[in-house]
Amino acid sequence: MFVLKIVTDFASAHLLRDYPGDCSRLHGHNWKVEMMVVARKLNSNGITIDFREIKKQTKVVVKLLDHQYLNEIAPFDKLNPTAENIAKYFFYEVGQLINTNDVKVKEVTIWETSRASVTYYQGDL
Repeated sequence: MFVLKIVTDFASAHLLRDYPGDCSRLHGHNWKVEMMVVARKLNSNGITIDFREIKKQTKVVVKLLDHQYLNEIAPFDKLNPTAENIAKYFFYEVGQLINTNDVKVKEVTIWETSRASVTYYQGDL
């Protein structure tokens, strides 16, 4: 199994609904997105999936959120735009774009600040 990772970022604003603290007020982040992809086999060039393809498809999703007020766009108009929910969103949205029988999004880490992140992956505790 091969593990590939790309990193990109975006900026957006949000507020957390029903949160008992400062984050219930409008504020922004420069989010960092780490996309981890696993692949089963290599092609004839010795590549599993081109890093450019992972970046390209991740940026498709980033473009939907970049410089937006997250609380006003789906699914975060109904779903609280927490780092946890944003990580899960990236997992499924990018997965729809790149997952095949041999390549799958394994996990997504969203950095809200340089000192705080959340990772989403499918699995048991």
